[in-house]
Amino acid sequence: MGSFSGGLFAFWTLFFFFAALSVAQGNSASPSAVPNIPPSGSTIALRASSTMNVVSEMGGAFMSPSKCDADGNLYIRKYAMDRPLLGPVVKIDPDGKRVALFDPAVFSQLALDRADAFSPASDGGMYQVAQSGVSKPRIYVLHFSSDGSPASPTLLEADFEVYTFAAFANGNYLVSGVKRDVQDRNDRGRNFTAVFSADGREVAQLSFPEADGTAKVRAKSNAGGRQNARKNAEKDPEKPAPTLDLADAEAGSDGNLYVMRGSSPALIYVIAATGTIVQALKIAAPVPGGVPSAFHLSGNRLAISFWNEEKQSQTVIIADAQTGRKIGSYADATGVGTSFACYSANDGVFTFLKLGEGNALEVIRAEAQ
Repeated sequence: MGSFSGGLFAFWTLFFFFAALSVAQGNSASPSAVPNIPPSGSTIALRASSTMNVVSEMGGAFMSPSKCDADGNLYIRKYAMDRPLLGPVVKIDPDGKRVALFDPAVFSQLALDRADAFSPASDGGMYQVAQSGVSKPRIYVLHFSSDGSPASPTLLEADFEVYTFAAFANGNYLVSGVKRDVQDRNDRGRNFTAVFSADGREVAQLSFPEADGTAKVRAKSNAGGRQNARKNAEKDPEKPAPTLDLADAEAGSDGNLYVMRGSSPALIYVIAATGTIVQALKIAAPVPGGVPSAFHLSGNRLAISFWNEEKQSQTVIIADAQTGRKIGSYADATGVGTSFACYSANDGVFTFLKLGEGNALEVIRAEAQ
């Protein structure tokens, strides 16, 4: 298996870190209607309705992405100077109070080298994917209790670099990344995504369509997937490192995971706990050059943030989570934040995070006005 320290990891680490020096991201609520829906084809501005400094998180940077749960609690990964790959995750309640600290250091017996993507748990705790070792790494899913204490780690039957992770409601895990041979300098890697059971066994490998979203998606048998990947690598050992299959994932109330591919238009896949891809949704960018940077799920609504590098601005598209139909378009015209943190479809509130004066963590809630 490849280590987490390859060139692709370095790119994504730098990207997420520098983006997160000013902001982060999450998810929320449950609803059937979106307040202040713009007329068809138009975009309305978001205005900050409240700004809250989180006193407990003064003077420290944090890393994207962040998450939030159905109760509006934010889960924010802190950047630790003394252990940048093993920073803790803090849980902040809607009133701005830190209610839990999820620190991978509590799993001292595992001798972890890094901890990465995480997923809020239904019990108020958290799941996080982590690695021990470099040349022959062991991949774990850490389970934290609601108070931050260690519950139980699960060793995955995995031999690839993990970048995206999320937990299903039934206890299975979705893990996505790149598989490469670290002993072969010409091996630039190939995408690998799979579902694992709660006890760490591989359930199914997944394959995804090309960026146009028109190809069929299917789960592959374990043996077939590995054989095809090996043949492709042998045919073209000098090919560039692959773009990741999946950029982010969140759990839906239907028991499925909703995962986003970092392409334009945005592609959202709905994946069952068995590894079956039950649906693929395509959401077009609101403006030319818009690239999806974050997404959140609230009930039957998807909220996808598109970043425009030229204008240094973002637009959030609200779409139906079952059909992909565009419902509304919202512009962050006032610059309340460059990273989309949370969305509540019940009350039409969008949450952003950023570092304010004195490196104070600011939670900014915005509404369409």
